[in-house]
Amino acid sequence: MRDELSGVQAEFTPLGAAADAPAVLQRIAAAGIVGMGGAGYPTATKIREARAGDADIVIGNGMASEPDASADRTLLHDHADAVVAGLEVVARCLGGARPILAVPLGSGLEAPAVELLAGPDGGEERRLVERLTGRRVPRSAYPTDVGVLVLNVATLFAVFEAVAHGRAPRRRIVTVAGTDAWVTIGTPLADLPLPAGDRPLRIGGALTGRPAPPDALVEATTFSVAPAPPPALPCIRCGHCAGACPAALLPDKLHTAFENGGADPSAWNCIECGACTAACPSGIDLVNEIRELTRRMGEDAARRQAADAARRRWTARMQRLARQTEHRDAKRAARLREPRKW
Repeated sequence: MRDELSGVQAEFTPLGAAADAPAVLQRIAAAGIVGMGGAGYPTATKIREARAGDADIVIGNGMASEPDASADRTLLHDHADAVVAGLEVVARCLGGARPILAVPLGSGLEAPAVELLAGPDGGEERRLVERLTGRRVPRSAYPTDVGVLVLNVATLFAVFEAVAHGRAPRRRIVTVAGTDAWVTIGTPLADLPLPAGDRPLRIGGALTGRPAPPDALVEATTFSVAPAPPPALPCIRCGHCAGACPAALLPDKLHTAFENGGADPSAWNCIECGACTAACPSGIDLVNEIRELTRRMGEDAARRQAADAARRRWTARMQRLARQTEHRDAKRAARLREPRKW
């Protein structure tokens, strides 16, 4: 049976507990499972890359990273056994990797089958990996480059459903204006129980969310939908954003660069955690400004590289033409020096 909206097969024959890694990976790919924490990267591909890199740790990321999005917390509360079972399936795919389930402090969750580590809210992958394993992930690398696979708990739940029950993900828990509910993937945002009003909608949490187009649908990666915040006030240079930044950046300085159309190389060190946005009393969406600033700087760098390449090609052509002219003149001069034969 195929889902009419996505075209992905919706139901399968359940796999047994003894299913090998190739069969499990084939099932995950056939079910169309992607990273449901927001990234949307194909999960089967991510696991294959981790296998190729000999990853020996798999982390189920249940750390709430958005203050107004509690979908993962609710999923853990209601379906912890399924999440843990999905984590064990992935660990077996990696040849017996060490499974760690990371949950927020005070969650009260018990999971004797796997290693359970509780910590303060904040699910940014690089910081999470370093805090739980002691392995530092360079800015230009991924956790799999240091032998760690990180999967969101909603993704692990989908893996369990596809492998154990033969069901592709057709619904997911979404925080809709502060309330968690199961929502069918493909539902128009306009059909969700949102407060009445003319304010535009935001997909994702308050820290890293993005504006929703008018015809947007709930996707596998949609963990939160809410009205967009009111327009921001001017920056008052209070410095709260700098004090909140875990990367020791100066978001107010980056805000100035963004507003003035300038550049600031320190923006490349932003981990997009959204702490600056949460701390800003003026309601400025600093993390999205920094994201846009890095995009602009990337485009500027690409244009400069293209211009430099064009300049090098032009210089090389001029040098080649000069050599050809010099060679031609030398040949002509040599002919003129030769005695004529009448």
